[in-house]
This record gives sequence, C-alpha cells and structure tokens, in this order.
Amino acid sequence: MNILSALQLLVGRQFGEIIQGSKRFAAGDFGYRIPGGSFGELKKLSETLNYMAGEISARMREAEVRRLELEAAFRDMSEAIVVTDGSGVITRINPRGRELMGARGFNAEGMRLSGMPAGPELSSAAIKALLSAAPVFLEIEPPASPGTVLSVSASPIVEEGAVRGCVLVARDITGPRKLEAMRRDFVANVSHELKTPLTAIRGCAETLLNGALEDREHGPGFARSICEQAMRLDNLVNDLLKISYAESGRAAVEKAALDLKELVDETAGSLESVLAKKRVSVSDKVPAGLKVYADRDKLSQVLINLLDNAAKYNREGGKINISAMAEGGGVKVIVEDTGAGIPAEHLPRIFERFYRVDKARSREMGGTGLGLSIVKHLVELHGGSAGVESAEGRGSTFWFTLPNT
Repeated sequence: MNILSALQLLVGRQFGEIIQGSKRFAAGDFGYRIPGGSFGELKKLSETLNYMAGEISARMREAEVRRLELEAAFRDMSEAIVVTDGSGVITRINPRGRELMGARGFNAEGMRLSGMPAGPELSSAAIKALLSAAPVFLEIEPPASPGTVLSVSASPIVEEGAVRGCVLVARDITGPRKLEAMRRDFVANVSHELKTPLTAIRGCAETLLNGALEDREHGPGFARSICEQAMRLDNLVNDLLKISYAESGRAAVEKAALDLKELVDETAGSLESVLAKKRVSVSDKVPAGLKVYADRDKLSQVLINLLDNAAKYNREGGKINISAMAEGGGVKVIVEDTGAGIPAEHLPRIFERFYRVDKARSREMGGTGLGLSIVKHLVELHGGSAGVESAEGRGSTFWFTLPNT
C-alpha cells in the first residue's frame, strides 16, 4: 500500500468517526467523545465537535436543574396556577389549582377550563385575556370554597403577535379582606363608643351652663352624669390601651409559679363592691396548693374581667363557682355563673372586640365590650386558649387554659 492509499484510509476512518460521533450527539449522547489522533482540519473539527458536545451537556444539566427548581416552585406554591392554550384547554395546573378547581380526583390537564367543576369564573377571566390580549384582574368567591376570596389575574401568552395561551394565578386574600373588615368595624365601633358618652357629657355641660348650675335640686344630677360618663370614657380608653398593648407583640410575659387559689381569693376580694350590688356570692373551688406558671398581673386581669362579667350578668342573689384542674400538661380554670346564659348564635363571636349580646344592657352596666377580648389575648400571650359554654336560661361557663411552661 502506497502512502496515498494509507492517507485516504486514515482520512476515511476519521470521517467515519466524526460521522458516528455526530450521530451520537444528535441522539443526545453528549458524554461520547470522538477519538483523537487525527491531524489537520479533521483534528480541529473533531475537537470542535467534542467541545460543542461538552458545552451542550453542561447547558442541559443547568437547564435540568432550573427545570427541577421551577417544577418544585410550581408544585409547592400556595397560589393556584393554571396554564391554558389558546382555546382554553388546560396544559399545566399545580396542586393548589386542582384543589381550587375541584379536580383532586382526576387529571385536569387536557380538559377545558370551562368544564371544570369550579371553573366558570376563572374561565371567564381566561377568555377575556385570550380575546383582548391584555391582562385581566378580578376578585371572586369560588363555589368550591365558600367564604374564600380569591384575587385572580389572567395574563395572555403572546408569541409573534398571536395569543398562544393564558396563565391564571389565583391568590387567597380571605385573611387580608377579613382584617380590612375587622379594621373598619373597629373604627366604627370605637367612634360609636366614644360618641355616646361625649354626647351625654356635652348635653349635661350645656344644661348646667344654661342655668341648671344654680338649680340645687337638679344640678348635682347633671354633674354626677358628667362624672359617670367621664369614668366610662376612662374605662374605654384604658381597655383600648390594654388590648392594643396585648396585640402589639411588645407585651412581655414574666412567668412565675403562682398559688392559683390564693390569687382567686384576692381577685374576688377586690371586686367585693361589684358582687355586693347584686348579692352575688363567689365559691372558690380551686384545689389548695395548685400552682400555675403565669404572669401575676396579666392573670389577675383575666380573672378580674371574667369575675366582673359573671357578677354583672348574673341574677340577683346568684352564684359564681371558680374551679380548676390539671389537664394535658397544663391547668384549666373554669368560671361558672347562674345568669341568663348566652344564646347559641352569639357564642362564636363572644370574644370579638366590642361584641355584646345585649348592647343596651351592657352599656347600662358600664361595659366597654372589650373585656372578653382582653381575656382572650392575655391567655394567648401565655400560650393558652379561652372558650365559653352556655345555653340560654342556664348560665354561662367561661374557661381558659395555661401551659405549665
């Protein structure tokens, strides 16, 4: 074999290896490398192809990592995400989206959005986005989740001027909406609570200034009314400050071991005048020596509020029983009264700020409507919980728990 023939054979073999390597690269085998040993331009071509395979392999690994990251984010997001094609057929949907659309038991991909059990509102948003090629924003209450408020955005996917699909994102805004409603109610309630005594004070003051000041028979009554209303304002402001401090996150709980029976007796003694008005008796049934781990001042405030309520809304000559027991690694304290009880429809809201079962009677007794809310917050500051059990005509039983840590 002459040199030319040998050279042709070598070049042919090298071309074959390059072709074989190119086919393997085309099939996705980027770990393969074309053997070296050639020369000239063929060697450069082999090295270039090998380098290209290495770069593509690295880029593919990076792309796979990114895909896995996006897939994890898509899967675990709290927002519902639904992707459709240009005709409204679902191409991707995450678990929260399936839950929202009522598609937990079947694969929703490939189905029309409008055909989903809970899809009409979302379908409407998607259609608007697909037709207008512009984002659509709305708030809805899906039938599949009563009481839930969703903020929905539908954004069209536009490619070369044509709408190819739509991305729907639904975010649960029930919490923020409830907070907004509570804030509005709070402002309205505070305004009303302040306006009532201020109106009374102003009316009495104007009457005194218009001549009643010299009226020895009626003048003192107007002065007493001003004093009573001022005290009511003072109580309201103090309670507002207490609940604001409890909710602020700045309230420090300085826990110590306390003798519960001793604290109950002390609290009942401080309310002697309130109890005497309606001849209500207090029976302290807390076991002797029972210890609780709590902030003395804050626990005292909880007991004062509960006993004050139990006395004010009790019947003449009624009774209040206070008991306690160890329960679930903590202590449960129970305050029972023999009052008129609370209708069942009021029980779920009894610890809300300014909520009153009998508004007129509560104001007449000097209540601010914040006492039970303060109880709830102070107990929760300790890591405990508060509740009530009652039936109309059978008295009420308020309870709270305190952990032993």
